[in-house]
Amino acid sequence: MNRRAADAQYGKAVSGLFVVSILVTAVAVLWPGAVPHPDWAWLIAACAVGVAVAVFAYVRPKLTKRTDPSYLAVVLATVAVLATGGQVSPLWPLYFLVVAGAAMFSPFRRVMMVGLAAAVLSLTPALFGPLSSRFIAQDVVLIVLVGVIGYLSAFLSQEARGQRKVRELLEEIFRASSFEQGDELGSMLGGVVAVLRRLTRADYVICYLLSEDGQQLIPEASDISPGVPDDEAMVLRSWPVPIGQGVTGYVARSGEQVMTDDLEHDPRSVIIPGTPDVSTSAIFIPLRLEEQVVGVLRVTHRGTNFFTDPDLSMAEVFGRHAAFAIQNARLYAETRHLYRKMRLLSITDGLTGLHNQRYLSEEAPRLLEEARASGQPLSVLMIDTDCLKSVNDQFGHALGDEFLRELAAVIRREVRSGDVVVRYAGDEFIALLVEASSEAARQVAERIRLAVQAMQIGIDIPLAVSIGISTFPDHADDLDQLLRAADQALYVSKGAGRNRSTVYTLAAN
Repeated sequence: MNRRAADAQYGKAVSGLFVVSILVTAVAVLWPGAVPHPDWAWLIAACAVGVAVAVFAYVRPKLTKRTDPSYLAVVLATVAVLATGGQVSPLWPLYFLVVAGAAMFSPFRRVMMVGLAAAVLSLTPALFGPLSSRFIAQDVVLIVLVGVIGYLSAFLSQEARGQRKVRELLEEIFRASSFEQGDELGSMLGGVVAVLRRLTRADYVICYLLSEDGQQLIPEASDISPGVPDDEAMVLRSWPVPIGQGVTGYVARSGEQVMTDDLEHDPRSVIIPGTPDVSTSAIFIPLRLEEQVVGVLRVTHRGTNFFTDPDLSMAEVFGRHAAFAIQNARLYAETRHLYRKMRLLSITDGLTGLHNQRYLSEEAPRLLEEARASGQPLSVLMIDTDCLKSVNDQFGHALGDEFLRELAAVIRREVRSGDVVVRYAGDEFIALLVEASSEAARQVAERIRLAVQAMQIGIDIPLAVSIGISTFPDHADDLDQLLRAADQALYVSKGAGRNRSTVYTLAAN
């Protein structure tokens, strides 16, 4: 019989004894004369204390820590009872209360050993004083029942404490692993596997996620005990598992959770190359989003029969939170992608692919402040076509649009990667040239003008643009003045016969 089956049968037996003890105490309360043994009344008190402590422990779980002083309390109570007369001692009821309380803080079997030893020692007054009329078997039954009540109270309080501890730890994980971090999903799952390994005392915990093609499970997060050799740990952190291969692959395909006491003898098991062939206990939890398995949580410890049902329940809880983290990360990534797409559409001109006037209103102030802070110039080219109306009138707007697209490509090609080019309005374009003086800006403008003249779009109309140039801080101190200066220089180019570039200072003269 494996340990889980034995624990299940033991739990049923304890539950049965608990029910019997409650019935007996109820009879003792309702019909005092029906129970010949007077100490049953103290059992009722012990039950009340055990239940009260259990309820209080649920509210204040810190009071239910297992501590050695609980054993000391039982020993001291036993010595006090024996020193004052054993079964006839006025402290005899106190003994039962101490045993019940100690069972709240201590392993049940060790408390029972102390209790049974004290029951046997209670016969010692027969050697030195009057014999008690009570029979030792009844005292043993009392001790057993009190211990059972204490054990069940401890179990309930420990369950509540464990669940509360898991909740608190998960809250810490989610607070510490914000989605604002660069590796949001990896950070979240890393916290989950680290805490789960510590709580289950496992040698390693690995969280696998399904690959994009759905054919493999990729280790996304892992927490491995320092006792595991480095080369083995490296393999565990990087080895992908094909769907359907080994217990991990089986869980991913079937969606069933698995807890095995001896993984090496499981017919579904496959040894990962680079890891030792040793007996291990393992828990495998499928990670589901709706009905789809998206990963597997693996908890492993060297040695057989290590994990119990509470470990499985804890792994299930962490598996649900890991799936929740995956879902949130995916929603966050989708939302971020959608936001970026909408943002890009909102600042992009649909015809030319350049930025639009909205982007200029956001980016130009930043560039101007950087130029002001660094003491470097910032030049503006305001570019207007000289021929678009003729193209539209003679060849249609479709060819006019083609001309604007080609013009945008020419401007983008002639400026540097750090410069900003926008379609300002209709057939008007603006280029912001970073760290470019008036002379450098004029040279760029001339390259653009000559490149437009050389464009070929299959028509006999001369293609040309006029350009106005202004520079911060030579011609203006703020953005509005800088754009107005470039616009005035553009009008000078138009008035002087078009197909030319003009710097604002020359226009002023």
